[in-house]
Amino acid sequence: MSKLVINNPGGAHWMQRLSQRGLTFIFWVVFGLLFRPILTLLAWLLGGHFFSEAMVENHGYLLLLDKLWFYLLVIVVISALLIGWASYNLLRFRNNERRNRQPDPVDVTAQAALYGLDQLQVSQLQQQRRMVVEIDDQGRPLLAPT
Repeated sequence: MSKLVINNPGGAHWMQRLSQRGLTFIFWVVFGLLFRPILTLLAWLLGGHFFSEAMVENHGYLLLLDKLWFYLLVIVVISALLIGWASYNLLRFRNNERRNRQPDPVDVTAQAALYGLDQLQVSQLQQQRRMVVEIDDQGRPLLAPT
């Protein structure tokens, strides 16, 4: 038996998916139109009438259109810088994956030398689930399993 379309949306015909998305969009528009008076009241309370006065009545949109080329230039420059930086890092670290590399394991001899203990003591301490570490006056650990 085939999967239900609700569990496998890719199994639906493209016309069904398009009609579902279209209906969803239409209902969101209707929903927004129902709330338009409340949104207009909120905008007016938050100072939207000043925006309307500045942009529509005083032709502020013409100044915005005048400066639009500068905004687009800034967006293009920032995009170019980010793409350039990403490309540089891609070339620099292409064959150097450091995130998944595990550190080399430390052997018992190196640990024994570090702690000033013999290898048998370090091996026994590695088997402990819990231990208390105290430091003496010379900075050497005094390990005692608990």
